[in-house]
Amino acid sequence: MPYRVKEADFRLYAASVLDGLPDEFRRRMENVVVVVEDFPSVEDAESAGIPREELLGLFHGVSRIEDEWWGGAPDRLPERIVLYKRNIEDVCSTKEELVEEIRLTVLHEIGHYFGLSEEEIERYEDG
Repeated sequence: MPYRVKEADFRLYAASVLDGLPDEFRRRMENVVVVVEDFPSVEDAESAGIPREELLGLFHGVSRIEDEWWGGAPDRLPERIVLYKRNIEDVCSTKEELVEEIRLTVLHEIGHYFGLSEEEIERYEDG
């Protein structure tokens, strides 16, 4: 049974996760926002190569490595990390599971923001 919460509560859990990120991430995050949407678009799921109902989060933008390589563009819009609320809720049955899945999803997408490999991301997710 999916664990459903109000959007405001979901956002509070996500904010708490962001506050608890490792210092090495928080100090270096610039020009990135985290947003909550119910479901991914068909296009976003296709670009991620993941079925729409299984996609929990997605990083939209230029990784820090690419940004540093290209010299950055100070006037561009922020990079975005999107959390897909309904899909995350669908894989959770308790509040504890929900908060942990939000944490894992945020860490995974922040890993993409920093240009980390899947193996490097997994080390942070394991914790």
